[in-house]
Amino acid sequence: MDSVLSGKIVQILVGYLKENIYSEQMMKVRMKRIYSYEEFLPTYSLIERITEENKEIAIKVYEKNIIVEIVKDFKNKDLVELFEIKEELFDEAFGYLKKYNADKFLESYTLYCFSDYSDPDSFIKENKSILAKLLKNQYEDVPEEYVNEILVNKIKYSTKDLIILDWDNGIILDKNEDFWEEVDIIELACIRVLNLRIFDNMLSEAIQYFTKLQWEKLGYFKLKKLSKDLYLQRISYISYFDSIENVLMLYGDRYYAELYERLCKIFYVSEWIKRVEKKMEMINDIYAMIRQSLTEVYGLLLEGTIVTLILLEIILALVKIV
Repeated sequence: MDSVLSGKIVQILVGYLKENIYSEQMMKVRMKRIYSYEEFLPTYSLIERITEENKEIAIKVYEKNIIVEIVKDFKNKDLVELFEIKEELFDEAFGYLKKYNADKFLESYTLYCFSDYSDPDSFIKENKSILAKLLKNQYEDVPEEYVNEILVNKIKYSTKDLIILDWDNGIILDKNEDFWEEVDIIELACIRVLNLRIFDNMLSEAIQYFTKLQWEKLGYFKLKKLSKDLYLQRISYISYFDSIENVLMLYGDRYYAELYERLCKIFYVSEWIKRVEKKMEMINDIYAMIRQSLTEVYGLLLEGTIVTLILLEIILALVKIV
């Protein structure tokens, strides 16, 4: 039978705003170990901060991304009760995304944080069954090979803390409950993969639109406008892609860099980047084809103009003879 646990649940939901939201209250990413590189860290707009009994809610905005972070204490809860709390917090966080009119795309991550232990490795081994189920988000027993894998696949900053990450759930052990730096890194990784997913969808819609157009039936001026529109879109795509890849520049700290890279690997960020780059190449090919069509239409117009002028000159000459 699984044990009962006490600690905190951090429910993170990251969405994309349809319209910008501004706040005069600003806050930095919560990282204490990179003082000399503070100017490179992202700055959030703090939209709301709500404190309730055993629960805190923070709603932040980074550019067009909205982050809902809900932290709730729990004591002596079993697996079923923890999943119930998680579902409750997700629904509440999703309600805030709807309140601020966020887009349909979102990323969710849940952290189970513990501070009451003597040794982090011993705590993991003693509670590996319930922790594995929390990570896999399932009631059924987790295969032993997966349990052994999560015991190996962990990150440590010191001998007193430990973090284990999976697809959409993580475990943090910190005796001082000082895990906000890890929470911020996870939120930034969620922002990156969410924006890549949104960008991938934007490119798919653009490719579908441009490939459905019957260019041969478009006149010169419509083709010219289409070429200009696509050129401007290409610039915005490049700028957007660059902003995604510069969400977080981890200067000077190996631990943060390892944590962020591990998350990007779990989220298949490199695969998303390849998808996006391939579609950007397709956009470039479509642009080249439109430019070629424009050149051909211009050539035909030029030839037609020359023929017309020649005919006009012949007609004028005949009129003079008559």
